[in-house]
Amino acid sequence: MFANNRWIHSAAMLLVSSVTAFQANAQTPACYTLESLQGSFATIGTYGPQIAIALAVRNHDALGNFSATAINNIPRAGSTTGERIITPNTNAGTYAINCNGSGVVTRVATLADGTSVPNFDDFLVTEGVVENGKLRATTIVDAQRTPSSIVLGGVFLKRKYTRRPEGCFTQESLQGSYGVEGFYGVNVALALQAETLDGKGNLIRSGELNQPNVTSATGARIVGTVRSEGTYTVNCNGTGIISRIVTRPDGTKATALDDFIITAGIESNGKLLATTIVDAQRDPSVILPGGVFITRLHTLRPSLSVPTPTVPSQTVTTALAGPKNLTATSKSVQLDATGSTSADGKPLTYAWTMAQGSPVAAILSANTGTPLVQFSQGRGAYTFVLTVTDSSGATAQDTVTVDYRGN
Repeated sequence: MFANNRWIHSAAMLLVSSVTAFQANAQTPACYTLESLQGSFATIGTYGPQIAIALAVRNHDALGNFSATAINNIPRAGSTTGERIITPNTNAGTYAINCNGSGVVTRVATLADGTSVPNFDDFLVTEGVVENGKLRATTIVDAQRTPSSIVLGGVFLKRKYTRRPEGCFTQESLQGSYGVEGFYGVNVALALQAETLDGKGNLIRSGELNQPNVTSATGARIVGTVRSEGTYTVNCNGTGIISRIVTRPDGTKATALDDFIITAGIESNGKLLATTIVDAQRDPSVILPGGVFITRLHTLRPSLSVPTPTVPSQTVTTALAGPKNLTATSKSVQLDATGSTSADGKPLTYAWTMAQGSPVAAILSANTGTPLVQFSQGRGAYTFVLTVTDSSGATAQDTVTVDYRGN
Protein backbone atom coordinates (compact mmCIF):
# COMPACT_ATOMS: atom_id res chain seq x y z
CA MET A 1 0.00 0.00 0.00
CA PHE A 2 2.84 2.32 0.72
CA ALA A 3 6.18 3.01 -0.98
CA ASN A 4 9.22 1.30 0.47
CA ASN A 5 10.69 3.24 3.37
CA ARG A 6 14.43 3.84 3.61
CA TRP A 7 16.25 3.63 6.85
CA ILE A 8 19.17 6.10 6.70
CA HIS A 9 21.94 6.14 9.30
CA SER A 10 25.69 5.63 9.50
CA ALA A 11 25.48 2.02 8.33
CA ALA A 12 23.93 3.01 4.99
CA MET A 13 27.41 3.49 3.51
CA LEU A 14 27.99 -0.24 3.95
CA LEU A 15 24.98 -1.22 1.81
CA VAL A 16 26.68 -0.53 -1.51
CA SER A 17 29.59 -2.76 -0.59
CA SER A 18 27.63 -5.63 0.92
CA VAL A 19 27.15 -7.57 -2.33
CA THR A 20 30.87 -7.37 -3.14
CA ALA A 21 31.70 -8.43 0.40
CA PHE A 22 29.44 -11.48 0.16
CA GLN A 23 31.25 -12.63 -2.97
CA ALA A 24 34.81 -11.64 -2.22
CA ASN A 25 35.22 -12.09 1.53
CA ALA A 26 34.61 -15.38 3.27
CA GLN A 27 34.49 -13.64 6.64
CA THR A 28 31.39 -11.62 5.83
CA PRO A 29 28.49 -13.06 7.88
CA ALA A 30 26.40 -15.53 5.92
CA CYS A 31 23.44 -15.91 8.30
CA TYR A 32 20.75 -13.85 9.93
CA THR A 33 20.56 -14.36 13.71
CA LEU A 34 18.38 -13.24 16.63
CA GLU A 35 20.69 -10.28 17.01
CA SER A 36 19.91 -9.21 13.42
CA LEU A 37 16.44 -8.09 14.56
CA GLN A 38 17.59 -6.12 17.59
CA GLY A 39 16.23 -2.57 17.77
CA SER A 40 13.11 -0.45 17.37
CA PHE A 41 10.80 -0.88 14.38
CA ALA A 42 7.87 1.20 13.19
CA THR A 43 5.13 -1.20 12.14
CA ILE A 44 2.22 -0.76 9.76
CA GLY A 45 -0.43 -3.49 9.95
CA THR A 46 -2.89 -3.74 7.05
CA TYR A 47 -6.16 -5.60 7.49
CA GLY A 48 -7.76 -7.02 4.35
CA PRO A 49 -8.07 -4.68 1.35
CA GLN A 50 -7.37 -1.56 3.46
CA ILE A 51 -10.32 -2.29 5.78
CA ALA A 52 -8.34 -1.20 8.84
CA ILE A 53 -4.83 -0.21 9.84
CA ALA A 54 -2.57 -0.64 12.89
CA LEU A 55 0.21 1.82 13.76
CA ALA A 56 2.67 0.19 16.14
CA VAL A 57 6.14 0.44 17.67
CA ARG A 58 7.87 -2.90 18.23
CA ASN A 59 11.12 -3.41 20.15
CA HIS A 60 13.26 -6.54 19.74
CA ASP A 61 16.10 -7.58 22.01
CA ALA A 62 19.02 -9.71 20.81
CA LEU A 63 17.76 -12.85 22.57
CA GLY A 64 14.52 -13.45 20.67
CA ASN A 65 12.08 -11.43 22.79
CA PHE A 66 9.91 -8.48 21.79
CA SER A 67 7.17 -6.14 22.99
CA ALA A 68 4.90 -3.81 21.05
CA THR A 69 2.27 -1.12 21.56
CA ALA A 70 -0.26 -0.27 18.87
CA ILE A 71 -3.44 1.55 18.02
CA ASN A 72 -5.94 0.05 15.60
CA ASN A 73 -8.20 2.14 13.39
CA ILE A 74 -11.09 -0.18 12.52
CA PRO A 75 -14.71 0.12 11.31
CA ARG A 76 -17.49 0.16 13.90
CA ALA A 77 -19.57 -2.96 13.31
CA GLY A 78 -23.02 -2.15 12.01
CA SER A 79 -22.32 1.50 11.22
CA THR A 80 -23.96 2.79 8.04
CA THR A 81 -21.82 5.96 7.95
CA GLY A 82 -18.33 4.44 8.03
CA GLU A 83 -17.76 5.36 11.68
CA ARG A 84 -14.34 4.32 12.97
CA ILE A 85 -13.13 2.97 16.33
CA ILE A 86 -9.63 3.64 17.71
CA THR A 87 -8.50 0.86 20.05
CA PRO A 88 -5.12 0.28 21.75
CA ASN A 89 -3.49 -3.11 22.17
CA THR A 90 -0.18 -4.56 23.27
CA ASN A 91 1.81 -7.56 22.10
CA ALA A 92 4.60 -9.54 23.71
CA GLY A 93 6.32 -12.73 22.72
CA THR A 94 9.30 -14.36 21.09
CA TYR A 95 10.76 -14.75 17.64
CA ALA A 96 12.88 -17.44 16.00
CA ILE A 97 14.88 -16.80 12.83
CA ASN A 98 16.50 -19.00 10.24
CA CYS A 99 19.83 -18.40 8.56
CA ASN A 100 18.06 -17.19 5.40
CA GLY A 101 16.12 -14.44 7.23
CA SER A 102 12.78 -16.24 7.49
CA GLY A 103 11.23 -16.97 10.83
CA VAL A 104 8.22 -17.32 13.13
CA VAL A 105 6.78 -15.00 15.79
CA THR A 106 4.92 -16.46 18.77
CA ARG A 107 3.00 -13.78 20.62
CA VAL A 108 0.09 -12.91 22.89
CA ALA A 109 -2.03 -9.90 21.93
CA THR A 110 -3.76 -8.11 24.80
CA LEU A 111 -6.84 -6.30 23.53
CA ALA A 112 -8.48 -3.12 24.79
CA ASP A 113 -10.98 -5.08 26.90
CA GLY A 114 -8.17 -6.97 28.66
CA THR A 115 -8.61 -10.29 26.87
CA SER A 116 -5.52 -12.06 25.60
CA VAL A 117 -5.27 -13.93 22.30
CA PRO A 118 -2.33 -16.14 21.15
CA ASN A 119 -1.08 -15.62 17.60
CA PHE A 120 1.58 -16.95 15.22
CA ASP A 121 3.13 -14.95 12.37
CA ASP A 122 5.52 -15.98 9.61
CA PHE A 123 8.06 -13.31 8.64
CA LEU A 124 10.87 -12.58 6.20
CA VAL A 125 13.69 -10.05 6.35
CA THR A 126 13.35 -8.18 3.04
CA GLU A 127 16.11 -5.57 3.47
CA GLY A 128 19.26 -5.38 5.57
CA VAL A 129 22.80 -4.09 5.93
CA VAL A 130 26.13 -5.38 7.21
CA GLU A 131 27.05 -3.55 10.40
CA ASN A 132 29.89 -4.34 12.78
CA GLY A 133 30.50 -7.54 10.84
CA LYS A 134 26.94 -8.82 11.28
CA LEU A 135 23.75 -8.84 9.23
CA ARG A 136 21.18 -6.34 10.48
CA ALA A 137 17.55 -6.37 9.34
CA THR A 138 16.15 -3.01 8.24
CA THR A 139 12.81 -4.11 6.75
CA ILE A 140 10.65 -7.11 7.67
CA VAL A 141 7.33 -8.34 6.28
CA ASP A 142 5.05 -10.77 8.12
CA ALA A 143 1.71 -12.54 7.67
CA GLN A 144 -0.54 -13.74 10.48
CA ARG A 145 -1.40 -17.45 10.32
CA THR A 146 -4.95 -17.02 11.64
CA PRO A 147 -7.62 -14.40 10.89
CA SER A 148 -7.48 -11.20 12.91
CA SER A 149 -8.81 -11.28 16.47
CA ILE A 150 -9.30 -7.49 16.39
CA VAL A 151 -11.06 -6.93 13.06
CA LEU A 152 -13.73 -9.61 12.88
CA GLY A 153 -15.00 -11.44 9.81
CA GLY A 154 -12.03 -13.62 8.86
CA VAL A 155 -9.85 -10.65 7.89
CA PHE A 156 -6.27 -11.37 6.81
CA LEU A 157 -3.53 -9.33 8.52
CA LYS A 158 -0.05 -8.53 7.24
CA ARG A 159 2.58 -6.13 8.56
CA LYS A 160 5.64 -4.24 7.42
CA TYR A 161 8.38 -3.33 9.92
CA THR A 162 10.92 -0.57 9.29
CA ARG A 163 13.94 0.01 11.50
CA ARG A 164 14.47 3.60 12.63
CA PRO A 165 17.48 5.35 14.20
CA GLU A 166 17.67 5.17 17.98
CA GLY A 167 16.68 8.24 19.98
CA CYS A 168 13.69 10.37 20.94
CA PHE A 169 11.50 12.12 18.38
CA THR A 170 10.25 15.65 19.14
CA GLN A 171 8.15 18.33 17.44
CA GLU A 172 11.36 19.52 15.77
CA SER A 173 11.64 16.08 14.16
CA LEU A 174 8.68 16.98 11.96
CA GLN A 175 10.06 19.99 10.12
CA GLY A 176 10.36 20.87 6.46
CA SER A 177 8.60 20.25 3.18
CA TYR A 178 6.78 16.95 2.66
CA GLY A 179 5.02 15.43 -0.33
CA VAL A 180 1.77 13.76 0.79
CA GLU A 181 -0.14 10.96 -0.95
CA GLY A 182 -3.67 10.44 0.39
CA PHE A 183 -5.28 7.05 -0.24
CA TYR A 184 -9.10 6.86 -0.09
CA GLY A 185 -10.63 3.42 0.24
CA VAL A 186 -9.34 0.74 -2.11
CA ASN A 187 -7.93 3.27 -4.58
CA VAL A 188 -11.28 5.06 -4.77
CA ALA A 189 -9.57 8.45 -4.88
CA LEU A 190 -6.10 9.95 -4.52
CA ALA A 191 -4.88 13.21 -3.00
CA LEU A 192 -1.52 14.73 -4.01
CA GLN A 193 -0.58 17.54 -1.65
CA ALA A 194 2.38 19.64 -0.60
CA GLU A 195 2.84 20.01 3.16
CA THR A 196 4.92 22.24 5.40
CA LEU A 197 5.66 21.31 9.04
CA ASP A 198 7.32 24.10 11.04
CA GLY A 199 8.99 22.04 13.80
CA LYS A 200 6.84 23.83 16.40
CA GLY A 201 3.66 21.80 16.02
CA ASN A 202 1.97 23.64 13.12
CA LEU A 203 1.17 22.39 9.62
CA ILE A 204 -0.21 23.61 6.30
CA ARG A 205 -1.16 21.22 3.50
CA SER A 206 -2.67 21.99 0.10
CA GLY A 207 -3.11 20.16 -3.19
CA GLU A 208 -5.35 18.30 -5.58
CA LEU A 209 -7.87 15.57 -4.86
CA ASN A 210 -8.75 13.30 -7.79
CA GLN A 211 -12.09 11.67 -6.97
CA PRO A 212 -15.06 10.04 -8.73
CA ASN A 213 -18.00 12.11 -9.90
CA VAL A 214 -20.78 10.34 -8.01
CA THR A 215 -23.38 11.48 -10.54
CA SER A 216 -21.47 10.06 -13.52
CA ALA A 217 -22.37 6.77 -15.16
CA THR A 218 -19.14 6.74 -17.21
CA GLY A 219 -16.53 7.00 -14.45
CA ALA A 220 -15.87 10.72 -14.92
CA ARG A 221 -13.50 12.27 -12.35
CA ILE A 222 -13.49 15.52 -10.38
CA VAL A 223 -10.26 17.30 -9.49
CA GLY A 224 -10.49 19.93 -6.78
CA THR A 225 -8.14 21.72 -4.37
CA VAL A 226 -8.23 20.70 -0.71
CA ARG A 227 -6.42 22.62 2.06
CA SER A 228 -5.65 21.65 5.66
CA GLU A 229 -4.29 23.78 8.49
CA GLY A 230 -3.69 22.56 12.01
CA THR A 231 -1.35 21.33 14.70
CA TYR A 232 0.52 18.14 15.57
CA THR A 233 1.93 16.53 18.68
CA VAL A 234 4.55 13.78 18.70
CA ASN A 235 5.65 11.22 21.29
CA CYS A 236 9.22 10.12 21.95
CA ASN A 237 8.55 6.82 20.11
CA GLY A 238 7.51 8.64 16.92
CA THR A 239 3.75 8.27 17.24
CA GLY A 240 1.46 11.29 17.40
CA ILE A 241 -1.78 13.04 16.52
CA ILE A 242 -2.66 15.69 13.91
CA SER A 243 -5.62 18.03 14.50
CA ARG A 244 -6.67 20.09 11.51
CA ILE A 245 -9.35 22.12 9.75
CA VAL A 246 -10.08 21.01 6.19
CA THR A 247 -11.24 23.42 3.50
CA ARG A 248 -13.16 21.50 0.85
CA PRO A 249 -13.13 22.34 -2.89
CA ASP A 250 -16.47 24.16 -2.45
CA GLY A 251 -15.06 26.36 0.34
CA THR A 252 -16.88 24.69 3.24
CA LYS A 253 -14.86 23.54 6.25
CA ALA A 254 -14.70 20.47 8.50
CA THR A 255 -12.48 19.20 11.34
CA ALA A 256 -10.40 16.01 11.26
CA LEU A 257 -8.06 14.05 13.54
CA ASP A 258 -5.27 11.75 12.32
CA ASP A 259 -3.04 9.27 14.15
CA PHE A 260 0.48 8.95 12.73
CA ILE A 261 3.76 7.12 13.13
CA ILE A 262 7.22 8.08 11.89
CA THR A 263 8.46 5.12 9.85
CA ALA A 264 11.88 6.43 8.77
CA GLY A 265 14.26 9.17 9.88
CA ILE A 266 17.78 10.50 9.83
CA GLU A 267 20.05 12.26 12.30
CA SER A 268 20.43 15.95 11.43
CA ASN A 269 22.41 18.42 13.55
CA GLY A 270 22.34 16.03 16.49
CA LYS A 271 18.56 15.53 16.33
CA LEU A 272 16.20 13.06 14.70
CA LEU A 273 14.38 14.27 11.58
CA ALA A 274 11.37 12.36 10.23
CA THR A 275 11.77 11.46 6.56
CA THR A 276 8.69 9.24 6.18
CA ILE A 277 5.39 9.39 8.08
CA VAL A 278 2.24 7.28 7.78
CA ASP A 279 -1.12 8.47 9.13
CA ALA A 280 -4.70 7.22 9.37
CA GLN A 281 -7.69 9.53 9.73
CA ARG A 282 -9.84 8.78 12.77
CA ASP A 283 -13.10 9.61 11.00
CA PRO A 284 -14.46 8.81 7.55
CA SER A 285 -13.55 11.25 4.79
CA VAL A 286 -15.05 14.71 5.21
CA ILE A 287 -14.91 15.13 1.40
CA LEU A 288 -15.90 11.81 -0.18
CA PRO A 289 -19.33 10.36 0.72
CA GLY A 290 -19.89 6.76 1.75
CA GLY A 291 -17.74 6.46 4.88
CA VAL A 292 -14.45 6.11 3.00
CA PHE A 293 -11.33 5.20 5.03
CA ILE A 294 -8.24 7.42 4.52
CA THR A 295 -4.51 6.84 5.00
CA ARG A 296 -1.58 9.03 3.95
CA LEU A 297 2.13 8.74 3.23
CA HIS A 298 4.26 11.84 3.96
CA THR A 299 7.77 11.96 2.44
CA LEU A 300 10.38 14.61 3.27
CA ARG A 301 11.65 16.62 0.29
CA PRO A 302 14.30 19.35 -0.09
CA SER A 303 12.93 22.48 1.55
CA LEU A 304 11.16 24.82 -0.86
CA SER A 305 12.43 27.82 1.11
CA VAL A 306 16.10 26.98 0.55
CA PRO A 307 17.44 27.06 -3.03
CA THR A 308 18.99 23.79 -4.12
CA PRO A 309 22.74 24.41 -4.44
CA THR A 310 24.35 23.88 -7.79
CA VAL A 311 26.69 20.91 -7.72
CA PRO A 312 30.05 22.01 -9.17
CA SER A 313 31.65 19.85 -11.82
CA GLN A 314 34.29 17.49 -10.51
CA THR A 315 37.74 19.07 -11.01
CA VAL A 316 39.85 17.23 -8.44
CA THR A 317 40.24 13.70 -7.19
CA THR A 318 38.81 13.23 -3.69
CA ALA A 319 39.13 10.47 -1.10
CA LEU A 320 36.23 9.53 1.16
CA ALA A 321 36.87 6.95 3.88
CA GLY A 322 33.98 5.53 5.84
CA PRO A 323 31.97 4.74 7.79
CA LYS A 324 32.50 7.85 9.91
CA ASN A 325 32.02 7.96 13.69
CA LEU A 326 31.65 4.19 14.00
CA THR A 327 31.68 2.39 17.35
CA ALA A 328 32.26 -1.36 17.01
CA THR A 329 32.03 -4.36 19.32
CA SER A 330 32.72 -6.97 16.66
CA LYS A 331 36.36 -7.91 16.08
CA SER A 332 36.01 -7.22 12.36
CA VAL A 333 34.56 -4.23 10.49
CA GLN A 334 34.33 -3.40 6.81
CA LEU A 335 35.61 -0.01 5.63
CA ASP A 336 34.26 1.77 2.58
CA ALA A 337 36.00 4.04 0.06
CA THR A 338 33.47 3.71 -2.75
CA GLY A 339 32.35 7.32 -2.27
CA SER A 340 35.74 8.55 -3.50
CA THR A 341 35.81 10.27 -6.90
CA SER A 342 38.36 10.88 -9.66
CA ALA A 343 38.80 14.08 -11.63
CA ASP A 344 38.41 12.35 -14.99
CA GLY A 345 35.77 9.80 -13.94
CA LYS A 346 38.13 6.87 -14.54
CA PRO A 347 38.67 4.09 -11.96
CA LEU A 348 40.75 4.80 -8.85
CA THR A 349 43.30 2.63 -7.10
CA TYR A 350 43.07 2.28 -3.32
CA ALA A 351 45.59 1.83 -0.52
CA TRP A 352 44.71 1.53 3.18
CA THR A 353 47.30 1.88 5.98
CA MET A 354 47.32 2.53 9.73
CA ALA A 355 47.79 6.10 10.96
CA GLN A 356 50.97 6.84 12.92
CA GLY A 357 50.40 6.25 16.64
CA SER A 358 47.23 4.19 16.12
CA PRO A 359 46.87 0.69 17.54
CA VAL A 360 47.57 -1.83 14.80
CA ALA A 361 44.78 -3.76 13.12
CA ALA A 362 45.00 -6.31 10.32
CA ILE A 363 43.74 -4.88 6.98
CA LEU A 364 42.53 -7.58 4.59
CA SER A 365 42.33 -6.61 0.88
CA ALA A 366 43.99 -3.29 1.63
CA ASN A 367 44.15 -2.38 -2.08
CA THR A 368 40.37 -2.43 -2.57
CA GLY A 369 37.58 0.02 -1.87
CA THR A 370 35.98 -2.24 0.75
CA PRO A 371 38.65 -3.86 2.95
CA LEU A 372 37.90 -5.85 6.10
CA VAL A 373 39.84 -4.86 9.23
CA GLN A 374 40.41 -7.07 12.26
CA PHE A 375 41.24 -5.63 15.68
CA SER A 376 44.08 -7.41 17.49
CA GLN A 377 45.30 -5.04 20.22
CA GLY A 378 42.18 -4.72 22.36
CA ARG A 379 39.95 -1.73 22.91
CA GLY A 380 40.91 1.65 21.54
CA ALA A 381 40.54 4.18 18.72
CA TYR A 382 41.95 2.68 15.50
CA THR A 383 42.66 5.22 12.74
CA PHE A 384 42.97 4.13 9.12
CA VAL A 385 44.42 6.21 6.26
CA LEU A 386 42.94 5.90 2.77
CA THR A 387 45.01 6.96 -0.25
CA VAL A 388 43.36 7.03 -3.67
CA THR A 389 45.21 7.51 -6.96
CA ASP A 390 43.60 8.50 -10.27
CA SER A 391 44.68 7.64 -13.83
CA SER A 392 46.96 10.69 -14.02
CA GLY A 393 48.82 9.76 -10.84
CA ALA A 394 47.17 12.44 -8.67
CA THR A 395 46.43 11.30 -5.12
CA ALA A 396 44.09 12.26 -2.29
CA GLN A 397 43.82 11.08 1.29
CA ASP A 398 41.19 10.73 4.00
CA THR A 399 41.08 9.06 7.40
CA VAL A 400 38.49 7.17 9.39
CA THR A 401 38.59 6.24 13.08
CA VAL A 402 36.79 3.23 14.53
CA ASP A 403 36.22 3.16 18.30
CA TYR A 404 36.60 -0.55 19.12
CA ARG A 405 34.93 -1.50 22.40
CA GLY A 406 34.91 -5.26 22.10
CA ASN A 407 36.89 -7.81 24.08
